[in-house]
Amino acid sequence: MQEKEIYDVRGGQSKLFRLLRFDTEGLVHLVFYRIAIVIAALMVISMAIGVEYVQTPFINATRVLMLLLWIMFTPQLFETIKAMSLIASKGVVFGKLNPSFMSQVKRNTSIDGLLYALPYVVLAVWAVGLIGLVKLWFV
Repeated sequence: MQEKEIYDVRGGQSKLFRLLRFDTEGLVHLVFYRIAIVIAALMVISMAIGVEYVQTPFINATRVLMLLLWIMFTPQLFETIKAMSLIASKGVVFGKLNPSFMSQVKRNTSIDGLLYALPYVVLAVWAVGLIGLVKLWFV
């Protein structure tokens, strides 16, 4: 019996920039995620150095790395809230659905507007938190 060979026309998973052709948001999500992993590892090292030599994990290098990690996590947060809105609206909000399907879906337009705005509201609160953290630590 011959094994079936599977071929993905989009390219291999290790080639991140393959997403540029068809999913820009996915590319941003993956690039920021991979950068965030490196920053998180550096932050752990920075905290360990701070505890060993300064007796506090929050030295300036750790604070800067935490701010960078905050920024790198922003697309993950936005995409998660966007996906929750998409699921809660049954694909109406942010969805690219067939018009024949859309005509059959019972829509609650008042909640759809709220679900559409939710990722942007959460992003605004996230940005205010970042500004507050910068003021608290560096001003």
